[in-house]
Amino acid sequence: MAAEFRTDVKHDFDLEVVLDSFKNCRSQDNSLKLDPYVTGYQELCRFFKLSGKLFGFVASDLESKITILKTHRKSENGNAYETIQSMIDFEVTNGITKVSRTPPSGSRTLLRLHRALGFISEFMDRIAKSDDDAKTSVIASEVYKETLGLYHPWVVQKMAGLAMYMLPSRRQLIDTMCKQNYEKALNTLPHVVATMKPIYSITQELYETNDLLNLP
Repeated sequence: MAAEFRTDVKHDFDLEVVLDSFKNCRSQDNSLKLDPYVTGYQELCRFFKLSGKLFGFVASDLESKITILKTHRKSENGNAYETIQSMIDFEVTNGITKVSRTPPSGSRTLLRLHRALGFISEFMDRIAKSDDDAKTSVIASEVYKETLGLYHPWVVQKMAGLAMYMLPSRRQLIDTMCKQNYEKALNTLPHVVATMKPIYSITQELYETNDLLNLP
């Protein structure tokens, strides 16, 4: 059973860290730098972890993927993993995107983060456009079914359903989770979404072009 969402504890998920990281990720030529991408994702993981058992399974999976990408960056081929484009080019050229190996390929690993980014950016977008009393549980459920839920097995879908059922209203969610005050967080959310969505679109096109959207 999912734990109750606690609205009596103020957490410090920082939307500005997410915004700055994803801004720094995208260069003028649309190359996507991996290090700030990972930094932004580390903060997004905090959002899920601070909810206790709510979405804890998502945070754990994302953190493991972040660790794998960091391992690639520190490897002897680390320079090839400076951007998402260079990573995919390197792995496709060397035929290692689909090979079972330890650690898994960066392309396979980032695909899982990419799918989650689709969920996160759309969830934040709809939260920003909703009203104070909007049920984030309903919003999360709808977005999940359209995004991450397409890739999760039945058991995980059920766990997600329990987690989302416990989510509070928009105001409670933001007041409880975010470091920024409510008005500041609301003003920041659209900028975060506007920064994330092009990164998602560029990555999606890269994976489509290289036939990598269905990596096992």
